[in-house]
This record gives sequence, structure tokens and C-alpha cells, in this order.
Amino acid sequence: MNTVSQIGHHSASKMKTPVFGHWHKKLLLGAVDLILIISSLFYFHKSIDHQINLDNFFLLNSLNIFFATGVFWIFTIIFNFYDLDYVNKTRKVMPLAFSIGIFFSVGYGFVTLFSYHAEFPGFELVYFIFGFTLSLIFWRVFYASVIHKNVFIKNCVLLTTQIDNRKLIHHIKQSIEGSEYQHGLKVLGIYNVTNDPKEINSLSRALMRMTSRKLIDTIIILDQDQEMISNSMNTSLLKIRENGGNITTYMKLYEEVKEALPIQFTGNQFYSILPVSKYNHHYFYLLWHKLLDLFSSLLGLSLMFLLSPVILFLNLFFNRGPLFYRQYRVGKGGKEILITKFRSMVVEAEKDGAKMSVKGDNRITSFGKILRKLRIDELPQFLSVIKGEMSLIGPRPERKVFIDELVKSIPLYDSRHLISPGITGWAQVKYNYGENIEDSCKKLEYDLYYIKNRSVTLDFRIIFKTINTIAFYKGQ
Repeated sequence: MNTVSQIGHHSASKMKTPVFGHWHKKLLLGAVDLILIISSLFYFHKSIDHQINLDNFFLLNSLNIFFATGVFWIFTIIFNFYDLDYVNKTRKVMPLAFSIGIFFSVGYGFVTLFSYHAEFPGFELVYFIFGFTLSLIFWRVFYASVIHKNVFIKNCVLLTTQIDNRKLIHHIKQSIEGSEYQHGLKVLGIYNVTNDPKEINSLSRALMRMTSRKLIDTIIILDQDQEMISNSMNTSLLKIRENGGNITTYMKLYEEVKEALPIQFTGNQFYSILPVSKYNHHYFYLLWHKLLDLFSSLLGLSLMFLLSPVILFLNLFFNRGPLFYRQYRVGKGGKEILITKFRSMVVEAEKDGAKMSVKGDNRITSFGKILRKLRIDELPQFLSVIKGEMSLIGPRPERKVFIDELVKSIPLYDSRHLISPGITGWAQVKYNYGENIEDSCKKLEYDLYYIKNRSVTLDFRIIFKTINTIAFYKGQ
């Protein structure tokens, strides 16, 4: 925890930074990506037909450009190519750019070749594949290592009350900055607001001086008792805001950058982070959700019946025992529902009592691991979706015996039952496999974020991220 006197030191050593938001970053990424796509397509088509110039390229290939942009957009969603948790990190963006570059250029090259009645342009296609892929890698690495770190990172300070736990302070700072400043924020200092009038006045003057000189962009407030900062510094904060300073709360910022709700500082008051009005969605969204459940159920059950004979046959050798297993889980409103899954564990998996599945669980059979990785074991749950007891998207249903234990440590845990449970969900695609109370708490943050912000756009993001999880064998 910094002292008030230290804030002057920061003000003398930090450079001014412009104010940019998340959408500025994504707009820049998208604009340059589009320029790379069009440039690469132009030189690819020109290498095949030397008569093409820039004017007739757009005239003759408008459908190709539209098709390419659409395919690239789909790849970016599947590969999380505009997710700032990934693209701000050099070590993560390189394999992402390589994968998208190869898949996109190879796919587009072979598809569009059918429209040309000419010999197979082997070298031209190779140049296109390598040229586009290397250009995309270079651009994204340059963005992550130079632009993000030198242009988009904003300086901020955090004002807190009554927090003396060093481990908690480190956790708060890490949640704001992210790994390698992936959230675009750098915490210059964390300052504890006390009842001492002299300390308050000194801190207020220092903050006003730093904001007026554009040395800090954002003041983040974490006021646990909802009284001290708002009463003692209200006048100063108002002046800072009037002078163009950005002031936000830790909870609001956490929700924005982490896309989760910070339940650690809310106690058991769920209504403070979950406005009730948010549950009353428009009829359009309710209709979309019903149609999505219906369509996915028909697709999922068709796939289940198609695969059942194959799974039954393989069970005889690698997973001996019943094909299905049924279990009661807690659904909407705390009501227990009976779900069905393809069995992936040994027959007597719980002979010693109920136990949560953990990473590397030795109760899972070798064949069961494949079923889980590919999410095939989930297919029979579409029976519950078609009955209206579950949805395609929502918090994963848990067993009552575990919920009763989790509620004792996580008072807000019951609030995830405000909507129907889902086969996939925001917590499933954003967080690793949960195997303890800390993991359950983290996953709850994502579940509550979905409950508060669910929309057609968020549903699409979950669907594509689920495809990414299955395609790259990321499941447990």
C-alpha cells in the first residue's frame, strides 16, 4: 500500500498517455486486418491475371472480398482473435496469427481457384499463403509488443478503504492490469483513504495535480463500506471529473475488463451487482433463446442417435458398462432435474461417496476422456433442453450435495439458479475446469455476468468459443 507522499514521485516519473477505450483497440486491429486481407487478395488475383488493376479488382471481385471478409471474421471468433486477453500478449498472438493466416489463406485460395479456368497456380498460391500469414503475424506482434505497450496502456491509481491484506492487494492489482498489462491499465499506486483530514487533503491535491497534468488517466475506487471515500473526497473527485479526469469503481472496471462480476466485495447482497430489471428481457431475445434451444436440441439429439451405435460398440472394449448414466442436478429456482449423459467414468465411480470431478480424475476411463474432450458425453442432455428443463446456454447444473456445501462458503452461489442451466456457458468457455471452492467462486463470477448481460451477441460468442474448445480438444 502506497503512502500519500509517494504519489508525487509517480507524477514526476510517468509520461502522459492518451485516452483510449477497448473499442479503439479493436477498431484499429480490425481496420489493419481488413487492409491486409484486401492487399493480399489483390496481389493474389493479380498474380493469376496480370490485366487486373486496383479499379477493376473491386469491380470484378466484390463477392470474393465479401466472402473472404466473412470467412476471416468467423475464424477470428473461433480463435478469439479480437479477445484482448489474447491479442495483447506476444506469446499468445503469434500462434493465433499463424493458425488464422494458414487456415484463411489456404481455404480462400483453393475455393476461389475453381472460378478460374486456368492451370493450377501453385507458386502464386504458395506466395499468397506465406505472404498473408507472415504479414498478419508481423502486424499482430508489432501491435502487442509496441503499440499496445506504448500507446494504449493507461496509467491509473486505486483508492481503497480498510484493506491491509497484502495478498488481497496484489490480487486486486493483478485483476486490474492482467498479465502483461493485457487489460490496457497500469496501476501506479494503491492508496488507502483514512479518516485523517490532513491525509485526505494531501491525497486530494496530489490527485488533482496528476490528473490536470494528464499523468494519470483513471482513478479507480474500491470503497468497501460505501461511506468513507464518497463522503470525505466527494468534492475533490467532482472537480477532477469536471476537469476531464476519468473516475470509475473497481466493480464496474472489473466487469468491463474481466467480463465477470466481482463477488468478493459484495457479501451476500446479490442485488447490488444483479439489477432485477435485467432479467426482464425483450420478447425478441426470449424468442431467440427458445428458437436456439429448439434448433440445438434437434441437432444435438440427431447427432446423439447417429453416434449411439458407435459409442455402444466402443463401450464393449474400452468403457464396459451401461451406455448412459442419469443423475439429479439442480435447475432453475433450485428445482432438481434428472439429466442424462453418456457414461464417461467407471461404473462404481462413487462407491466411496459423492466427489467432484477434478483435472486428471482417475475415475474417467480412457474412452470417457475422448467423450469429454469432444463434449460428446453432453449430447443426451438435449433431452432436458427439449423438455424445457435446461437451455443450450446457461450455468452448468450442479448436484445438490455440492451446492449445499458451496453455499456455506459462497453465499451468492444460489443466485446462479435464477435462469435455466445450460449445456455450455460463459464460465465453461472463459475458465478452466473447476475442482475446488476457489474455482467455483471464479466460475460463479462468469455465470453471474452472463445472467446480468445475456444477449444474442453474448450467446453467439459462447457458441463460437465452445466450437473453439471442441475443435482444439481443450475440454476436461
